[in-house]
Amino acid sequence: MNFFMSLIEFAFLLTEAIWIIKCANLQMKNKRFIAFGFLAAIATSGFLQDKISYGSLCLIELFLVYIIVFLIIDSSIVSKIESTVLVLLINNCIILSIKAFFPDGAYFHIGNKCVDVCLNNLVELSIVLIFGFLTKRFLESLINERRRKVGKFLDYVITIGCLDIFICIFSIYNLIQISYFKGIFARVVTSIAALSLLLLEINILYKKWLVEKVQEYAKAERELYETQKNYYISLLDKEAETKKYRHDMNNHMICLKSLMDDGNYDELKQYIEKLYDKTSVLVSKGYSIGNTIIDALTNYYAEHLDKDIELRLEGKLMRPILIDEIALSSIYSNMIVNAIEAQKYIAGDRKKYIHIHLREGNKYAQLTVRNSMANERIDDIDAIETTKLDKENHGFGINNIRKNVNDNHGDLTIEAKDYEFCVKVTLPLNTKNTDGATVS
Repeated sequence: MNFFMSLIEFAFLLTEAIWIIKCANLQMKNKRFIAFGFLAAIATSGFLQDKISYGSLCLIELFLVYIIVFLIIDSSIVSKIESTVLVLLINNCIILSIKAFFPDGAYFHIGNKCVDVCLNNLVELSIVLIFGFLTKRFLESLINERRRKVGKFLDYVITIGCLDIFICIFSIYNLIQISYFKGIFARVVTSIAALSLLLLEINILYKKWLVEKVQEYAKAERELYETQKNYYISLLDKEAETKKYRHDMNNHMICLKSLMDDGNYDELKQYIEKLYDKTSVLVSKGYSIGNTIIDALTNYYAEHLDKDIELRLEGKLMRPILIDEIALSSIYSNMIVNAIEAQKYIAGDRKKYIHIHLREGNKYAQLTVRNSMANERIDDIDAIETTKLDKENHGFGINNIRKNVNDNHGDLTIEAKDYEFCVKVTLPLNTKNTDGATVS
C-alpha cells in the first residue's frame, strides 16, 4: 500500500512543481529526466516500502522531485539552485497558508487511506493550479506602467511580510523563554529563522538599490538615444536641403548672369544677399571633433542655441575615452546644459558665450567648458545652487558630473571668477589599439 501511495504523492508533487515552473516562465530542457524520475521513484518505493515508514518514504520522493526540477530548469548552476529553492518555497507556502486551518493536516477523512491520500493531494494540486493560473494571467494583463506600479506596491508588501515574519519569530522566542518550547532544537531553529530573515532583508535592500541604478541608466540611455536620433535626423534634413540647393543652383546661376549682363547691380546685390541667407545654414558643416557622442550633443545643442550666444569649439579627440557612452553623455551634456542655462541670467548688454576646448594627451583627455555668468565670482563652488524655482528637479548638474567623473577615475576642476564659469573634466583614454598594444 505504501508503494502506491508514495507514487501518487510523487506524481502530484511533480505536477505542482512543473506547473509553478511554467507560471514563473522558467525555461525547461532535458524533459526526459521526468521519465527517469518516475523510474527512480518506482525503484525507490519498491525497495524501501517495507523498510521505512510512509512519512520517510514521502520525504525521499519529495527529494527526488526537486532533483528533477533542478535537472530540467534551463539555466546556470547557481540560477538552477536558486530557482529550485524558490519553486519549493512557493509550492509549500501556498499549501501551508491553507493547510494551517486544518489541525490534523488533512482535508478529507473518508476512511480509506489510499483514497484519503488521493483526495488530499488533489485538493492541494487544485490550489496550486488556481493560484498559478490567476497569478500568470494577472501579470500578463499588466502594461509597462502598471508593472512599475505593481513593483512599487510589492516593495511595501514584502516589507510588511518581513515584519510579519519577525513578529512570528519573536513570538516563538518568547515561548522559548517561558519554557513552552524546550530543548536546543527550538532555539537553533529560531536563531536560523532570524538570520534567514536578516539575509532576506539585505537581499531586498540590495535589489532595490540595483533596480534604482538600472532605472537611472535606462533613463540616461533613452536621453542619449533621443539626442543621437535628433542629430542624425537634422543631418538628413541638411542633406535633403543640400540636394535641393544643388538642383536649383543652375537656375540661380542663370538669374545671376542675366542680372550682371543687364547691369542691374542693385538687384544683383539683393539677389545674392537673399541667396546667402537661404544657403548659409548649408555652409556650416557642423562640429566634428572625432568622438560621436560629443559631436552629436554639440551639434544638437548648437542648433537650439539662441543667436546672441557665441559658441566656439576647439580641439580633437581621436582616441576613444575609457568610459561608457552613457556616463560620457551625462558628463558632457550636463556641462553644456549648465552653460546654456547660465546665459539666461546675463544682462542684455553683456557678451554671452560658451567656449569648449578639447585636448588629448598620452593617457588622458581633457574637456573644458567656459561660459559667461551673471556673478563676478563664486567662492564656494560646493554650495552652488540652482536659480530655478523648481529646485527639487533642477540644480543637480554639477553633482551628476562629479559623480560620473569620480566613478570613472577622472578629475573635476571648477572655477568661477571674473564673470566666467569654467568646468574642466579630465578622463582616462583607452591607450590600447585594436591589437592590444599600448599606443605611444
